[in-house]
Amino acid sequence: MLVKISKCLGLSVLLFASSVSANSVEVIRVTEGGSSGNQGYDLVLVVQQLQAEIRSLRGQVESQQYELDSLRTQQQEMYADLDGRLGGSSFSQKTAAAPVKSDQSSTAILSGDEQQDYSAAFAYVKSQELLQAEAAFKEYIKRHPKAQRVSNAVYWLGEVNLAQGKLPEASEFFNQLLSEFPESAKIPDAMYKLGRVYQRMGKASEAISVWQQLVNGYPKAAAATLAKNALK
Repeated sequence: MLVKISKCLGLSVLLFASSVSANSVEVIRVTEGGSSGNQGYDLVLVVQQLQAEIRSLRGQVESQQYELDSLRTQQQEMYADLDGRLGGSSFSQKTAAAPVKSDQSSTAILSGDEQQDYSAAFAYVKSQELLQAEAAFKEYIKRHPKAQRVSNAVYWLGEVNLAQGKLPEASEFFNQLLSEFPESAKIPDAMYKLGRVYQRMGKASEAISVWQQLVNGYPKAAAATLAKNALK
């Protein structure tokens, strides 16, 4: 009889323990499930926020790209306008029809201040006083040989000589810029104008070569667009 009672008690204890264990496991599962759910919800929020930020950044990039394209177009138009005014046939004919006396080339007056001297020389370019511009830029280089804008001065010497039809001199200055100032921002423009010089000198192969180098080396430059058109 006692043996039966002992067995019954043992069985009851085991059943109770099993029940408690099962309930504990269930509680743990519920707790873990609840925690996992919250984390999942938070993760969704984070992903949504990141997506919103990405959309915002994409919109900003598209806006900036549009502005960049607009500026590039304006630059091309401005360059083409300057190209026409300085190197166009009508201006060259005007210069040839009414040549300026050589003694007028000495009328370029500089102050000795680097910035003012450069501005004065460039003012002659804008007013199409080519002999004065040539003299002023040469004097600028002589007075300020280590100035940062010496490369620009060399470029404009090429421009004013090209506009006057002095092709060998123009070629010399453009080539000087390419060889002595390879990091100059004027390199693409100089390459395009050098190609034009070669073209007018009857050196078609040299013109094509320098334009192809320009297109390959500086594909996004405004001058590269002009070179592409010239190569067609």
